[in-house]
Amino acid sequence: AACAASPSATAAPSPDTPPPARLLDLPTELLVRALSRCDPADIARVAAVSLLFHASLAVEGIRLWAQERGFELPALPEGEGCAVRWLCFAALLRESNPPARAAAGERHSVFIDGEGRLSSCGSAPSPVLLGHGEGVTRLNTPTRLPSPLGGERAVSVSAGGFHSLALTGSGAVWSWGMGGFGQLGHGDEQNQLLPKKIEAFAGQRVITVSAGAA
Repeated sequence: AACAASPSATAAPSPDTPPPARLLDLPTELLVRALSRCDPADIARVAAVSLLFHASLAVEGIRLWAQERGFELPALPEGEGCAVRWLCFAALLRESNPPARAAAGERHSVFIDGEGRLSSCGSAPSPVLLGHGEGVTRLNTPTRLPSPLGGERAVSVSAGGFHSLALTGSGAVWSWGMGGFGQLGHGDEQNQLLPKKIEAFAGQRVITVSAGAA
């Protein structure tokens, strides 16, 4: 696939500067920005066959590619030997399952802000729906949930009829709302006033979430 560099006001050399003898002599920021215009699979292929190509450039190029598309790629798992291969897979997987930063249920809406925190609004027959705890059944404007999700950033949300799911950058899932059909995933049928982490996914990395009507 053809790759074209996008000019950068801070990294681009002066028009009067003679071209470098080697591609890798260009400013690193400019190289990374040029790479980010390529498909992650193409970046990985070049890194695999070129002994002169620094793997760190491929890693930064893939991360910038994802960032410019609104994706947040997770940190490299411990023990993973090839950062470029793993990030390429993660980027393409995230592109095929784009994160939802806002979701609407029957009577409530859920949002993710720029800091990865959750907010909700709506009118609920029970305080469990909005995720703000006991006594909160109506919010006319998006209001941050009190739960910080264990300090993790939310990257995707889904709102069902009477429950919601949030996916964090580490692949963990949190749920709250009505649990009468076991839809919250906690091994019981209890309602949850606040987001609670689904422990059944411990040690696993979930890539997408979807809440049904119940």
